[in-house]
Amino acid sequence: MFFKQLSIGCATAGALVLLAGCSSSGSSDAKGSTGSAKPTASPSPTVTPATEAQLRKIVLQATDLPPGWKGSPASSDDSSNSNEELAACVGAKNTDADQVASVDSDAFDLGNAEVSASATSYKSQSDLATDIAVLKSPKFLSCTTKELKKELGSSMPKGTSLGAVSLKFTPGPGTGPANVVGSGSMSMPVIGPGGRITVYVDFVYLTGPLMEVEVDAENLGAPVPAGVLQAAVQAVAGRAAAAR
Repeated sequence: MFFKQLSIGCATAGALVLLAGCSSSGSSDAKGSTGSAKPTASPSPTVTPATEAQLRKIVLQATDLPPGWKGSPASSDDSSNSNEELAACVGAKNTDADQVASVDSDAFDLGNAEVSASATSYKSQSDLATDIAVLKSPKFLSCTTKELKKELGSSMPKGTSLGAVSLKFTPGPGTGPANVVGSGSMSMPVIGPGGRITVYVDFVYLTGPLMEVEVDAENLGAPVPAGVLQAAVQAVAGRAAAAR
């Protein structure tokens, strides 16, 4: 199921630790770049689920981002266990049992900003149809907000508290590549002895043949520049659409 990357990234977490004890500007030096042509997905009837090695070639790569972004292995505590609760909240089947392989990209940081991606292959197209239907459920927004507050709240350093979470989500491709099935953005104020700052998270869900992919971007004080996120999504979407 979509909705895998919930944990606060290393760069953001480090800055929030500082907020717990001192003030922080929360700004980032991330610079944007523009994407290229929009890919389209056309799965073959003979397609087989991607292996872990194949998925690693699809998720975010260093060359998908402007110079200056530094990659490091994904944290071992990146969340992947919230799908059961989300599925139950929405009233949908949990497709986790049908996963064939799943990988996380490196986490790419610049200042307090971080961009990453994950990809999961499934046994059948019906699994993807089930998960895409969840994104269109009238319960999805409220259930996702509940899960985000729970997961992100547990990630906050001691001495900080959460403000009101604002979450927006749009099913469908929007202005993105044709294989984007939904995109959202979240802002969450964090209050500590050092002051108040807002965490911004953007996430884009897309598909390929028997696979679901998620691209995430987070930053303090302002969203990751749209050009950076767009370039990442365009690159990952193109590889996902072309996968066989």
